[in-house]
Amino acid sequence: MKKTAIIVAGFLLALAPPAALGAGPGRIQVSWFSQQDGRTHAAAGAQIDVHRSRSGHPASRSRPTAASIVHVSTGASSKRSGGTTNVPSPQQPLYPPLPANSPVLNKTQPVGPGSFWYQDGAGHVCLYAPDSVLPCFTITGTGNTGPAAPPLTPVTIATHVADRMALSPGQLKASPSGAGLSGAASWFWLDPAPATERLTVSLAGEAVTVTAVPQVEWQFGDRSSVDGGAGVPYQSGPVPADAITHVYGTRCLPGDQGHDPYVLSTCGRNGYQLVATVSWKISYQADGPVAASGTLPARTTTSSADYPVSEARAFLVKGTAR
Repeated sequence: MKKTAIIVAGFLLALAPPAALGAGPGRIQVSWFSQQDGRTHAAAGAQIDVHRSRSGHPASRSRPTAASIVHVSTGASSKRSGGTTNVPSPQQPLYPPLPANSPVLNKTQPVGPGSFWYQDGAGHVCLYAPDSVLPCFTITGTGNTGPAAPPLTPVTIATHVADRMALSPGQLKASPSGAGLSGAASWFWLDPAPATERLTVSLAGEAVTVTAVPQVEWQFGDRSSVDGGAGVPYQSGPVPADAITHVYGTRCLPGDQGHDPYVLSTCGRNGYQLVATVSWKISYQADGPVAASGTLPARTTTSSADYPVSEARAFLVKGTAR
């Protein structure tokens, strides 16, 4: 809102009489304020006070040139001005005109990440950005028909909300961390563990909540796999039910590939390729003028690492009978 207030102050400076601005030594004081009037309304205002002095004349102070307040709300903006009568007070249109050939209409994220175009019920083209109050426009002129802005529906909102969700799979961890040992259990887990994520957006009276639930598939690189959770770090004692463990039957060390005939063909250059694939099931719930629920396309994220596996061998050696 401070940026809006500064713009208002600049508007007032442009309206100040030239004699006041160029009258020799003096001082021009510009003050502004901004405040949030509610969840969807905000206001910003500015005022100019001119002090001037000229050689041979007493110092004088003008009346405040103007006090202007701009009120902004979702889909509309209004402006009222007060002060001296020589300052005009134009009324801002409810839906400002936007030329059809404006380059901003071709941007899918017109004001930065998470922003998008949508249409309200009256056919106006509107802007949305997280944590912002932005207007709707009336498209004017010919040429470009405007952005590919779908009508505002719960599934439209939910789709944009889902695109904003990071849905990180976490980093793959193992114990033993350096290399596993064939015949002994290795533990695997994701850190931080992917968990159910929720994000809610309120737009044009609709409150839409999107929920993403993760499911993890583990591939251990030796043709073995298991569906499970994110796993838990190694701990002594009984193995927890949500632990992800695996026992390798064949070694796979750097240099084994192409040299040791006993290793598996899936043995990589630096060990087994360990992959955790996180599949996110995404759904939405809408409350407002239109109550709706449904599912969105699933998303997949992965975390992988090379995991060498050594082995312990027993050898018969010649000894001395006793």
